[in-house]
Amino acid sequence: MLRGLIIGFIGFMLISCTSIVNTGKLTDLPDTTTVVVLPFENHTETPMAGLRVASLLESILRTKGYVIEERFWKLKDVDYTPEEIKGLLKEARQKGVDYVFTGSVNEFRYKTGIDGEPAVSITVDLYNTADGKVIWSSAGSATGWSHESTGTVTQKLLNKLVRK
Repeated sequence: MLRGLIIGFIGFMLISCTSIVNTGKLTDLPDTTTVVVLPFENHTETPMAGLRVASLLESILRTKGYVIEERFWKLKDVDYTPEEIKGLLKEARQKGVDYVFTGSVNEFRYKTGIDGEPAVSITVDLYNTADGKVIWSSAGSATGWSHESTGTVTQKLLNKLVRK
């Protein structure tokens, strides 16, 4: 009985803070390229999750040595629609931007239950604006401990997704 409880507890501890990441190594971009981060599509019930993730990604990419251009899109009170994001991708091309990071937020919430752990699921895509094609993609999901925020879990996950 005690052995079963111990094994169950160890299993719970291992599963409670898991991350699933599917990614390839993000290649270095030439120093002369211009890069922007566009809003992410929000497929969650959490308002503005796509804008939150885009903002975090901008900072994380800068800490990894990428030169990220200033935003040419505005923060608003609601998430951008997929059509608006496509329009921003076109606008980026017209402004001479070489590469664009964007993606989708599929989960950004606190799970229900006693502890209410944060849960996040994100995809990140890197577009070449010359042809509008995705040249790199990454996806991951993570949960955290009840004392962590969705922002903290998102930062940890993005750091794994965009590793150099």
